[in-house]
Amino acid sequence: MTVQKIRTAGLALALAAAMATNSSLAQPAALDVGQGKSVQLANDRPLKIAFFSEGANNSAMQASIDGATEAAKKLGWQIDVFDGKFDPVTQLNQLQNALARDYDAWVLKAVEGNIMCDVATKDAPAKNILVVTAVLSICGRGANEGAALWSPGTLAYVGGAETPLAFFQVLDRMGKENPGPQKLGVITGPELNPITKNHEAALAMFKKKYPEVKVVAIARTDYSTPSALEKAGPMVQANPDMTLYYTAFSNLSKGLVPVLEEAGKLDKVKIYDNGATAWAVEALKDGKIAVSSANRLKSNAYNAVMAIAKAQNGEAVARAIGDLGEPLVEGQPPTNPYLIDKGNVDAFKPEVE
Repeated sequence: MTVQKIRTAGLALALAAAMATNSSLAQPAALDVGQGKSVQLANDRPLKIAFFSEGANNSAMQASIDGATEAAKKLGWQIDVFDGKFDPVTQLNQLQNALARDYDAWVLKAVEGNIMCDVATKDAPAKNILVVTAVLSICGRGANEGAALWSPGTLAYVGGAETPLAFFQVLDRMGKENPGPQKLGVITGPELNPITKNHEAALAMFKKKYPEVKVVAIARTDYSTPSALEKAGPMVQANPDMTLYYTAFSNLSKGLVPVLEEAGKLDKVKIYDNGATAWAVEALKDGKIAVSSANRLKSNAYNAVMAIAKAQNGEAVARAIGDLGEPLVEGQPPTNPYLIDKGNVDAFKPEVE
C-alpha cells in the first residue's frame, strides 16, 4: 500500500471514529425511573418542559412558578405553566392533554396525589416523558418521609418541608411553649389536598401528645388570604376565649391577624404558622405571630427543574431531594433553620411574599 493510501485510510478511520464518538454523545440518555422502566431524555438540545402548579391564586404558588421559570430561562429551555386551580379534575385533564404534546419532561405539583398517580408514573413514562414531583407527593405517599416520598415511575421527588413530621415541629413547639389547658383554632386548606392531609396528620400527633389542648374550631380555605379573612371572622366571634391559633400557611395568618386586631384579641392569643413569608417575617418581628416554618417554594421549583438538567447531563440524581437541592435525609430537618422565630428571623430571607 502506498503512503498516500495509508494516509487516506488513516484519515478515514479517524473520521469514522470521530463520527462514532459524536454520535455516541448525541444519543439520548436512558434514565431509570423504577419499576423496570426508563425514559430516553435528549441530551443534544434544549428541552421543552411543562410545569403543573396546583394553583396560582396566592404568593406561594407564584413563588413556585417564578422558581421554575427562572431555572428554565437559565437553561435556555421552553417551559409551559399550567394552573390546576386547586381542582383535581382540571389538573388531571391538563396532564392527559399534555401527553399528546411534545414535552420532554414534567414538573408536577399535584392537587391530589392519588388521582394523578397513574398518569404521572405510568402514562407519562410510556410516552417517554420524564416526571419530577414537587412538594406534593403522589400515589399515596404524601404521609411518608425521606426517600419514601419518591414514586416509582418518576425521576425524583423534591420537597420534604410539608410532611407530617415537618408540620408537627411547629405544633410541638406550640405545645411546649403553652403548657396547660388551651383552646386552639385551626385554619387549614382544601380537604383533598395532600398538604392539608399532612397538616391533619400532624394535628393528630399533636392532640395525642398534648391532650390538654382542645381543638375547638377548624376552618378550611383555599390557602389564600381573602379566604382566610372570610373564615376567620366567624371563628373569632364564636370563640372569644380562644388562646391559640395554628394556620397551615402564612397567607392564612395574614387574613386572621386583622380580624383579631379588630376584635381586640390579638394580644390575648398566640399564632403559630407555616411558610415564613415576607409578611410573616415582619409579623414575627412585631410579635403578631410566635413561630413560623421556613417555606422555600421558589428554591423547590427551581431545583425540581435543575434535577431534570442534571439527569440530562448524566449526573446522578437522588430519588428524594430537599428544597435547596440536597438529598433529603429522613429524621433531619428539611432545611436549616426550619423553625423561624423572633430569635433568628433577622437572618432569614423569605422566598414567598
